[in-house]
Amino acid sequence: MIHQASPRGNCRRLHSGFTLIELLVVIAIIAILAAILFPVFAQAREKARQTSCVSNLRQIGMAMMMYVSDNGGYPMHSSPSATRPRTRWADYLLSYTKNEVLFLCPSAPFDLFKKPWAHNPMRFYGGYGYNYQYLGNARFPFTAADAIIQAPAQTVVVADTNGCGFDVGIRNAGNYAVDPPLPSARGSRPTTPGDGFYGQGSECGGVWGCRAVPAERHSRMVSSAFADGHASAMRLSRLDDSNSDGVPDNGFWNGLGDPWQR
Repeated sequence: MIHQASPRGNCRRLHSGFTLIELLVVIAIIAILAAILFPVFAQAREKARQTSCVSNLRQIGMAMMMYVSDNGGYPMHSSPSATRPRTRWADYLLSYTKNEVLFLCPSAPFDLFKKPWAHNPMRFYGGYGYNYQYLGNARFPFTAADAIIQAPAQTVVVADTNGCGFDVGIRNAGNYAVDPPLPSARGSRPTTPGDGFYGQGSECGGVWGCRAVPAERHSRMVSSAFADGHASAMRLSRLDDSNSDGVPDNGFWNGLGDPWQR
């Protein structure tokens, strides 16, 4: 008897697995999904940081209210430069917060964390600046009395800051201050290179000049604490134009809520 070979024996064994084309398709799909999702994740992370920053500033704003209640006015921006250790606005508020971390903006670059605490010069804070032009400044010595601030809900006390000269690579100039768009009538803001910032000749050479600029670092928003204790985030264009007429004004800074006062 002649046995015929089974047709199955003559078939080649099929190999399981992906072909090169299939692998390339899968990789392309993963890359497309990653390109779609990564910005979403980054945006969600930054939103979480913004929430954390606003929370920090709300607590700083409440601490400022307690300080003002106890002292009848706002703290100095800083003590005279010859003072050792030198105390700054954050040092005055620390006893009310008991938390150094509150004074670190979670999205600020590390090279802004340069101000040493008076009680511990080995530890630093940064990323937030004080409205020293209207609340308290050692360069032209004054502190604002509580009664002077007639519009506390519209008066910035502390906000995200880039400091002065960040756009020309200087991070240590004015990095614990924040300025309104226009110099105040008190004359407390430097107007020329070397006028108050360690004699450096280029700190006023950038786009923003001598201004310690509020930082739009949270989804292009500036987080700010106000004199009534609340905190919020808004565009720099809004912060610089309180009456929305397209002309920069100091209405959110001068304590009066008046866009015409400097």
